[in-house]
Amino acid sequence: MIIGHQRILDFLKKSIENKRLSHAYLFAGPAHLGKKTVALKFIEMLNGQEINNAIHPDVLIIEPEQIEKDGIKKEMEIGIAQARKIQHQISLSPYQSLYKIVLIDQIDRMTNQASNCLLKTLEEPSGQAVLILITTNPQLLLPTIVSRCQLVKFLPVAKEEIEKKIKDPKIIRLANGRPGLAINYLENPESLENQNKIINQLEKLLKSGLNERYEYIEEIAKDTLQARQILNYWLFWFRDLLLLGADCSKLTLYQNTEKYNNCYSLHRLKDIIKAIKRTDWLLSNPSINARLALEVLMLEF
Repeated sequence: MIIGHQRILDFLKKSIENKRLSHAYLFAGPAHLGKKTVALKFIEMLNGQEINNAIHPDVLIIEPEQIEKDGIKKEMEIGIAQARKIQHQISLSPYQSLYKIVLIDQIDRMTNQASNCLLKTLEEPSGQAVLILITTNPQLLLPTIVSRCQLVKFLPVAKEEIEKKIKDPKIIRLANGRPGLAINYLENPESLENQNKIINQLEKLLKSGLNERYEYIEEIAKDTLQARQILNYWLFWFRDLLLLGADCSKLTLYQNTEKYNNCYSLHRLKDIIKAIKRTDWLLSNPSINARLALEVLMLEF
């Protein structure tokens, strides 16, 4: 299901119809906006059939692999082996479709070595190949990679657009312009319940001592993907406090944050939000000690 982004879809459709395709596209924007969903729709437009992550001889989908080692789950970076796989895919002629297509999700998770390998591919474009790069952090990419792509910016979707497909006011409010999140809440009600549990746990942590906080950190540090999702919920909770302090209560997402209003100064809230973002960035690096990074974050609260 695609919610919003009609302008982008029309642009991609006209590019195909007018035979003015770029060799590479960079889909950039915040998480949960539907960038990958639009990318898969674009691939469908290009080869005439639905993909949905299925195996197709002319389509290669690359994304960070998830591994578990010593009881700890991590999301790995996109390495040189995958970059060379991309090179090989692009070097071949199309088998069933008009184009060889490569979709790279979370391109910002690519190592420097792999990025330089990809750059060589972008510098020697093939007329029968289309690369689609997806990122939430375009500033982390090599400028030379960005300069060789057609930039497609994704923005939060208007509330009115989301209301056309989703009727639950609570889901619409929590989605905050992110249709991917709204669809996830709609299709997986347990994720909404889990979010409430995480926020309740955060409120308990704020009243607890360091021992209780570190016990919680020890548990969530075992799964960095889950830990990053928790940080995302924390980020918007503290964002609500910042909005309340700035007399912008209509923009808040959670309903029970008013009782915490004035518990932190605006300056302190800004520092906490920066610390959460910094910790999330650290956790994106599989070589970082997740537990240590999260324990340091606890000192900010």
